[in-house]
Amino acid sequence: MQSCLKDRIQGWQRITDFFNGARISCVTLALILGAIGSLPLVFLIPPFQAPDEVQHFYRAYELSEFRMRAEVRNGVAGDTLPESLPLLVKSSVYTSDGILYPATPAPIAKTLELARIPLNRSARRFVAIPSSAFYSPLPYLPQVLGITVGRVIGLGPLYLLYLGRLSNCLAALALLGLAVKLAPFAKEMLIVIGLLPMSLFLYASLSPDAAIIACALLFCALSFSASARGNWRTWELVVAATAAAAFCSVKPVYAPMLLAGVVPGLFRPGEVGKVVRSHLILLAVALGVTAGWLLFAKSSMTSPLNGAHPSIQMNIVLHHPMYFVHALIHSFGFVPSLALYLETVGVFGWLTVLLWPGAVYFLPLVNLFIVLKRGVRGTVKRSAKHAFWCLSLALASAILVFAALFLMWTKVGQNDIVGVQGRYFIPILFLAGMALVELTPSRRPSASRWHSLANMTGIIVLQIIAMDATIIRAFHVF
Repeated sequence: MQSCLKDRIQGWQRITDFFNGARISCVTLALILGAIGSLPLVFLIPPFQAPDEVQHFYRAYELSEFRMRAEVRNGVAGDTLPESLPLLVKSSVYTSDGILYPATPAPIAKTLELARIPLNRSARRFVAIPSSAFYSPLPYLPQVLGITVGRVIGLGPLYLLYLGRLSNCLAALALLGLAVKLAPFAKEMLIVIGLLPMSLFLYASLSPDAAIIACALLFCALSFSASARGNWRTWELVVAATAAAAFCSVKPVYAPMLLAGVVPGLFRPGEVGKVVRSHLILLAVALGVTAGWLLFAKSSMTSPLNGAHPSIQMNIVLHHPMYFVHALIHSFGFVPSLALYLETVGVFGWLTVLLWPGAVYFLPLVNLFIVLKRGVRGTVKRSAKHAFWCLSLALASAILVFAALFLMWTKVGQNDIVGVQGRYFIPILFLAGMALVELTPSRRPSASRWHSLANMTGIIVLQIIAMDATIIRAFHVF
């Protein structure tokens, strides 16, 4: 009896030691919870019931045939693709405007019947891809790999969709796990943000947002690691530059994030030269790739679908900046701000399916409280300069998001900015979260630290259960 009790105590101590090992435990948790949360969604989410997934499906297939740049016909960007692709779209979810897709019943048994549609690459027609025709290929590489494998082995469009989603999901989880491993501290913050219901939902889709979110988190983790250590290793610089090129070439509004590692190194004697050189390399690669791609894809850029006038709006910003400021302030009312928060946590389908029950929307805030109260910084000292620098970069990126939507989607004369979605802010949340961690008093490592990881795990599992139940219920999957 005494021996059995001793074995139990030793076993419990081993579990505690495992969870107290921040590096391995956080990486393991991120990968396990990420897989549990996103892999089932690859098949549970009905085809094309993620934002713009129709466009991303066409774009990924186009790239799988090594066609980088779309063509323009009658003022609409697109490409000549197999007829079976739009047939799959029309057979699974279809609306006359081709823009909004409401949540409609999609039993998985009925969905699997669409597997009978053959690819038939010889029968082709022009397909419009106005929203993503000019997107850089970089964040599409996982989807393209999955679709290419499916094409090689002769699968139909439905299985190409699933293989593209699966590849996208696995790549995003791998990048998230690497980010958690490399972050010098605030690993728990990375897990909370990287495993938000909306993050998991996007990982399981064909959306390039999966790679954009994961690459942004990886870039920040590398930047903070190099900043805390005082120098960049060559391989870190290469990985960071690649990640930056991936998210910047699609969404240049995240360019301020490239400067995340400048402070506090810029204020340390003897480090100024190294900091400046490293960030000049990052800026040159990321912005150079972005500029090069935009010049290459310029011919496929067409006018926005909603009747906006970017040139007129740009003229307003340059000559009447207070008009833009007024529209920006007007967009931060209680209702718009609440909508953005809900969308950031998770509003599924084409932003039509709210999490159920609604109390789940408070769970990320609980996790944030746990991270700030229990999080351990290790040997890294707090830096108020770094905190305010991170906040400034996050704010700058947020303003650029609003500015981009003001130019591209807001009609001339509107009082607020339209088209802004919560998912656009997920890549910059880690900057804001890092600022909060910096401003929170440091705590010594505690034997009870595993309690915080256990609590976080429980909350994330609840979020995953609620998300799966919400999607199954909304789309009548079973």
